[in-house]
Amino acid sequence: MSHYRRRAGLCAPLFCELTLRVLMGLALLGLAAQSSAQAPPPLPLTSQSSVGSILIPDRGDVTVLKLDDQLRVGQAIADGKALTFTSSDEIDGVVERDMHLIGRAQMRRNGAVMKADEITYDPDSDVATLNGHAELIKGNTSFKGPNARFNVDAREGEMELPNYELRDTRANGKAKKLTVQSADVFVFDNATYTTCNPENLDWYFTASKIEIDNEQKEMTGTNGVMHFFDVPIAYIPYFTVPTSGQRRSGLLAPVAGYNSNNGFDVTQPYYVNIAPNRDLTVLPRYMSQRGTQLGASYRYLDPTYSGTLGGDFLPDDKKTSTNRWRYDWQQRQLFSGAMGPNGALAPGAWTGYANVARVSDNLYPTDFSQSLAGAVTSQFRQEVGTSKQLMGSLSNWSVSARALTFQTLQPDPTNIVQSPYNILPNVTASYNNRLTPTAPDMSGKYVTLPNGPATTFSTDYTRFAYNIGANLAATAPGVYSQADRTIIKGAMALPQVTPGYYITPKVSFQANTYNATAFNNSTAAPAQGFVLPTFSLDSGVAYERDAAELKNFFGRDMLLTMEPRAFYVYTPYQDQTNTPIFDTADGGFGLIQIFSENNFVGGDRVADNNKLTGGVTSRMIEANTGAERASVTLAQRQDFTPQRVGLNGTIVNPTAYNDTLGSASVRLLGNFSVDGFGDYNPTLNQFVQTTAGASWRPTPGRSLNIGYRNVYTPPVQASAQNNQAYTPGATTTNQYNISGQWPITRELSVLGRWGYDVLSNKTLNSLAALEWTRDCWTFRGAYSQVVNTSQIMTTQVLFQVEFRGFASAGSNPVDIMKLNVPGYMPTSKPIPPSIYENYQ
Repeated sequence: MSHYRRRAGLCAPLFCELTLRVLMGLALLGLAAQSSAQAPPPLPLTSQSSVGSILIPDRGDVTVLKLDDQLRVGQAIADGKALTFTSSDEIDGVVERDMHLIGRAQMRRNGAVMKADEITYDPDSDVATLNGHAELIKGNTSFKGPNARFNVDAREGEMELPNYELRDTRANGKAKKLTVQSADVFVFDNATYTTCNPENLDWYFTASKIEIDNEQKEMTGTNGVMHFFDVPIAYIPYFTVPTSGQRRSGLLAPVAGYNSNNGFDVTQPYYVNIAPNRDLTVLPRYMSQRGTQLGASYRYLDPTYSGTLGGDFLPDDKKTSTNRWRYDWQQRQLFSGAMGPNGALAPGAWTGYANVARVSDNLYPTDFSQSLAGAVTSQFRQEVGTSKQLMGSLSNWSVSARALTFQTLQPDPTNIVQSPYNILPNVTASYNNRLTPTAPDMSGKYVTLPNGPATTFSTDYTRFAYNIGANLAATAPGVYSQADRTIIKGAMALPQVTPGYYITPKVSFQANTYNATAFNNSTAAPAQGFVLPTFSLDSGVAYERDAAELKNFFGRDMLLTMEPRAFYVYTPYQDQTNTPIFDTADGGFGLIQIFSENNFVGGDRVADNNKLTGGVTSRMIEANTGAERASVTLAQRQDFTPQRVGLNGTIVNPTAYNDTLGSASVRLLGNFSVDGFGDYNPTLNQFVQTTAGASWRPTPGRSLNIGYRNVYTPPVQASAQNNQAYTPGATTTNQYNISGQWPITRELSVLGRWGYDVLSNKTLNSLAALEWTRDCWTFRGAYSQVVNTSQIMTTQVLFQVEFRGFASAGSNPVDIMKLNVPGYMPTSKPIPPSIYENYQ
């Protein structure tokens, strides 16, 4: 934090400052008097002016400005109460009968402007006749034509051969005749519509009649023909199109493409705007190799609940001769309490949720998903749950419950996916003395945090159930068909945190009990529980210094930090060979796991530990902004006694090896970045994890990325109780990928990605795409291949033509581009109109 200090030296006496201010004021007053005398005074009203009108004289080259701090946008004034302002080179007429404005004639009322060579206005009928270069401007809408006639108050009138411009949508066109029915409704006969510049009409839409309603933000018409480079490409007998981002019922742009699994694939969505907080999208879809599918998606939003409900149904698939279907329901519910700021739950809130999805068969996502992520989905979950934070003297307690079942798909017969246990149900109660809401101090700038010991306690009851059926050897996670598990945890920590260092001693325990039923009353060993204590000590120091030597390179003040950390954990050994596994896995080995108390994720395993982990992190930070330009971390773990508890029982030959981890991240001026991570195992004398990547993004729309990943999986010990066969250690991942986006010309940009697997010696995924952006339209095309399973490769051809501010045709490949090319940015960006654009 910088502190400004008063510099030493003489200061001007106070009377000198006052004298200077008075003299400056007199001088400016004299200048102001001279400048105001140069402008002619306003002309008096003459008999030629009409009632309610104010004449603005021509003041030559003198510009009169109103001094104001901003452009004010106030409440609308009724036309009957608004004044009429006029200006022209000449004016004549009869008082209160008619008025003739000749030469650069203008009439202004309530934000509307009429211009012409001559304007004749009749106050009795309130009709203005415009002759020669007629122009009507209202808000961001303008019309120009040779002649026009308008009822000023009623905002009704006509114009022959108008050219119009709608700046809200960047639209323009021309017509044979314009009829203004009200202030916001305009009807065109034999009209054109486009968002291109008039000098470059790449596309335009013609219709026998077009009606634009600015109040409803809607455009309707009859006998519409779409022209692209003067070639008619579509005919619509009747159409309705929104002219803003507001939701309206109607047809959405069709989605079309080609897929090697389905053939030509066309979806025509229809949107139904039921209410401001509810809508429905109907999705009929035709696939040439499968048939017609009907889908729908319903969304709803209320103060106490929100969610989506969707599904698809394909009767009699041509390839499988079966009915194919999918449904998906997601909901969030607030039963009691209130929502806090930014959607956060207020203390004491009681909430619930549902997340239910299911499909008809194993290959449904592979065959019908329109995204890469969905195509490789192997599990669908059906989950409902609720949680409640207690109030009053129990405000540090929270309770929750949930039930969860899985549908595990087996799309690849050569790679069986293990099904997890169903949870029927799970009930949890937890205590945390730091849940007490923070309180602001007297100044209101800071909050008072709880201090002293940090205490947590929780109890967790879960009933696991599994329908093994006939696939025990293939997919079952264990020999138990049902089990009740209770876990009790408690911990107390005493954190001591200062700006320069921290130290946190912590004592905790975990107790597990089981009541398990073996499948078909087999001879499996009884499920064994355990009670284990853990002690840990976490500490760290932070140093920083000014890095003056880096200022010449970065051009700004930089800071360098040095942050050593030491973490010790001790947990005694207890045999857990007969402890089953229901929801537990190896947590891997990374910079987070190496500083954790337990290297297993889940509740069924607690590792025996007598380990000290030391690490150091150095960062390079911009002093003014806090942006991190570089970070380097090195950490090593020392096992004083070998770990004997493994995921599948006791480790046969435990070793006290020291893993060394390293990670680095560098950001050079926001354009070039490098990231890397490595895990070296000295016992195996090799890197068991290696990840490296680099990207260069000199400007938006330009990016090049390269990545590499290698993973060695240690041997997996056999376990009959957990239905696990012995798996030898091997390299399981060795992959490269290259991707990028680069403009070839100002209009054409290309994208690509290539992912290669060294182990299988084949391409995993590839993408070739382009974007061609013109003034008022964008073409996107993409060709992709993805290996879904060992036996299925999906090829997609996606293309789309987007007509700016009007519609689009084809299947949008933007999602697949974002997924495959990090840093991708669409080349077409809508520019919102400004309130200053048509400021008259």
